[in-house]
Amino acid sequence: MSRTVIKLGGSILVNAELRKKLVAQIAELRLNPKRAGHELILVHGGGKQIAALLTKLGVESRFHDGLRITDAAARNVVQMVLAGQVGKDLVAELARVGVNAASIAGGDGQSFLAEKMNAEDGTDLGFVGRIVKTNSALVDAMLSAGVMPAVACLAMGETDREYYNVNGDQMAAAVAGGCQAETLVFVTDVGGVLDGEGKQIAQLNRAGINELMASGVAAGGMRPKLRACLEGLDAGVKRILIVGAAEANVLTRVLQQGEQLGTTINQ
Repeated sequence: MSRTVIKLGGSILVNAELRKKLVAQIAELRLNPKRAGHELILVHGGGKQIAALLTKLGVESRFHDGLRITDAAARNVVQMVLAGQVGKDLVAELARVGVNAASIAGGDGQSFLAEKMNAEDGTDLGFVGRIVKTNSALVDAMLSAGVMPAVACLAMGETDREYYNVNGDQMAAAVAGGCQAETLVFVTDVGGVLDGEGKQIAQLNRAGINELMASGVAAGGMRPKLRACLEGLDAGVKRILIVGAAEANVLTRVLQQGEQLGTTINQ
């Protein structure tokens, strides 16, 4: 049984037109009889939606090295937005095109457990975590029942049972590894990894990723994304694709037709 994890960023999900097109492609992949036996798992972020609610509540958004600094107040907002509105709205949109889905967070079934993490330079990020333990039983059961999981980027602390905000890309890598997915697809608004001259890189490996990180060419949100790619490879994911949401029929083209788009990272 072949599995693919598709990660949808929050910046994409707030664009109604893009979201509708991507959901239609997911339905095509999920319901196409030629792809019987190929299972899809969604992982979704919600950074834009979180920022909007934090602003309404008068809570400042702070970032460090591409990661949101998450105090208790911000963590509660993250939990409300990701496990509530964004996940449930995505499930409803999928239902409109005939796909049965259910939204879960890492704490459900203790599927994805975390530990607190700090930034690379030691900066305290608050309630930000990294996945340290996975249990695919709930996801396996959902897939066996014909229900597509939509996993929010939230995990429960392994020891303290607090909820932790998990970077969406790192969550996707952990889900892909923990659920034995062969392919991980990051659907982004940038369309791929760029080199020092701003040109898209078609193929990458571990050495190339490490070079981009060490040289500083990879900056901002691309750094946690590339770290997540390394974590995915370490967890056994065979192929990672970074593709652009605005590219016409991008998901069906790369997953159904085997086209080379964006950046491909292989073991």
